[in-house]
Amino acid sequence: MVSSCMVQPLTSDALCGTELSLLRRWATRALALVVFMVAFSLCDFSSWSRSGSRGGSRVRAELGTMNSTYFGCGCFWHVQHDLVSLVEQDILWRDADTLTAFTGYAGSVRTAASSGHVCYHGADSDYGALGHAEVVSLDFPPSLAEKVADVFFSNTCVKGRRRDSQDWGAEYRSLIGLPGGLESDMGQSFASVAAKRGVTLRAGRGGDEDAHGVVWVMDATVFRFHQAEIYHQFHDDMSEYYGRAYNGLRSTLAASGHLKPTGCPRD
Repeated sequence: MVSSCMVQPLTSDALCGTELSLLRRWATRALALVVFMVAFSLCDFSSWSRSGSRGGSRVRAELGTMNSTYFGCGCFWHVQHDLVSLVEQDILWRDADTLTAFTGYAGSVRTAASSGHVCYHGADSDYGALGHAEVVSLDFPPSLAEKVADVFFSNTCVKGRRRDSQDWGAEYRSLIGLPGGLESDMGQSFASVAAKRGVTLRAGRGGDEDAHGVVWVMDATVFRFHQAEIYHQFHDDMSEYYGRAYNGLRSTLAASGHLKPTGCPRD
């Protein structure tokens, strides 16, 4: 059978299904383009330049004046994911090459007598035996202290209590490391937010107990951060799967040298 499209003149009354379909498709695309151009012209991008907003210009300008801190509240796997997604990506707009949230150990001044290492469980470098807890590092501008504190106290460590209650002991205690500790300007910013969120802060002395509902605030210049083994970085939590892209940050950052071998067993 010969298609009628081949024998009838191309008039508005005789267009075949194929021609009508093409006309509808082009009309739809043209309409979508017009809608996009109108919407784009009406957008207000002023909020992107405000201090503390996503990608704000003041945030970018202050990236060279970072304060190195750390946070702990239970297992460090879910704490790392929270800080990467809720702070580094949502607030600071960082990409993989500029991430600073790495799992580690802190909360004591002790290290292994034989090597100076602080490692996962095993031998004389066991972080728990040395008085440390599981933490995650984070560098951010001082002006964002209250915003970061609010994220931590409202999402990761609500009421100063870890959400993985199956983990118990001082190795999983809640703590924050700030330059200068609780009495510093940054410490007072955290204290202000903690009071509003119903969180109890106390100055840490090192090797502190697991006081449920209490967040110990350490002087990060005294109680230093020790990066955890590479296999502990960007790890899924016990009950949460974060996806291959997130897990893949481990090899990406190790290859770039941002994550370094610790000298610990199995690393």
